[in-house]
Amino acid sequence: LQTGNAPFPDELAYDVILSDLGHRGPLAPGWSAPVGTPPNARPLFREFGPRVAAASLGQVYKATTWEGCEVAVKVRRPGVARQVALDWMWWANLLDIGNVFLKRPDDLTLIADEVARGIFQELDYHREAQNAILFLELHRAQPFITAPTFLPQYTGPKGTARVLTMEWIHGRRVGEIDDKDEQLRMVNMAVEACVSQLVGTGFVHIDPHEGNMLLTEDGRLAFLDFGLMGHVPDYAMEGFAAGIQHVLAGEYLKLTQVFEDVEFIPPTGFQRVHGSPDNPGTYYFTPTTREDFAEAFERQMMNEEGGTSRFGAIFTGLVNLSHSYRLATPPYILLFIRTFLTLEGIAAQYLPDFNTYEVGLPYAIRRCLAPTTKEGTAAFRNNLLRPDNTLRWETFRELMEDEGAGRRRAGASAADAPEAA
Repeated sequence: LQTGNAPFPDELAYDVILSDLGHRGPLAPGWSAPVGTPPNARPLFREFGPRVAAASLGQVYKATTWEGCEVAVKVRRPGVARQVALDWMWWANLLDIGNVFLKRPDDLTLIADEVARGIFQELDYHREAQNAILFLELHRAQPFITAPTFLPQYTGPKGTARVLTMEWIHGRRVGEIDDKDEQLRMVNMAVEACVSQLVGTGFVHIDPHEGNMLLTEDGRLAFLDFGLMGHVPDYAMEGFAAGIQHVLAGEYLKLTQVFEDVEFIPPTGFQRVHGSPDNPGTYYFTPTTREDFAEAFERQMMNEEGGTSRFGAIFTGLVNLSHSYRLATPPYILLFIRTFLTLEGIAAQYLPDFNTYEVGLPYAIRRCLAPTTKEGTAAFRNNLLRPDNTLRWETFRELMEDEGAGRRRAGASAADAPEAA
């Protein structure tokens, strides 16, 4: 949730809270009670404050329970599910036309399906609560990461909930921090956390904007709002991990294999584009070589802002290259592009020379050292073992040195968070 979106009327939100939680009484002491409330009915909360955030899907209020717990009460915007369904149908129809007009090698309507699925899941408040629980579980090895706890007794019924109540976390957004070292540490922690999700846990926070991340009073990074989460397939995690290493090493030919593995290259292989979809009679494709594509992509990355330091530059580079080469857009990737474009936009504001690849290198190497797919396991064996099954010590040593170098280049990272965290 952002803090500046146009809200819906507070009175309507108050009615939704009382109705969804089945409470026959006022919201808090001193508040008027709905018509028909029993005399002397106990208020729902000990305190209920003003609205603190609003977005297209809902808005948030701060309250205090009778047990003294400060909480964030999120209320779904009325009618939003219908609007999401209408938007999805409009985009799906438009993209279906695009499939024909652009002679796509993939089905663009699957992108609309993926986005709509994610937003509908964001409207499921019990699913959001379970996402927060799973997120904390997956990040147990990174104690600098935290998230709010769930209060089911102040949340609507499972399956139809319009109200979600979570613990209120005290902290500052990156833009509210005056100390530059603290800002840098928070940005490093955020990038390290998100890269570890992309290549480690496979459970990615899709919306890490400034309003959804706080630096807590004890120096940890708190993520908020778990409605929109993405799942990275194992093969994609291994591909992204290898891609991080290839970009840092400048090995663009090897990077093209990653593009095939993660489905950026269509099954027909590498192809050049001729003509324009504006003139269907001249629009066609011819085969080309992996080497040709690798050279073109390297030139493109050299011209992209942040070409060797930002994940987002890979995606913008591929978009720009799609006028000359035939490329595919796997549906799962769209939400992850949003994650890193958002995150890198924040990093660029506070540390212009920030390098996402260097921060992510240690996690990439760990993923490569612990493959889960058959292809990843075979590649791991080929890289580390000779045909007689003896260890390639030089390769192993290089991997260990690369991980150490990545941590040193990352600068002030999450490892600098207070030990108490």
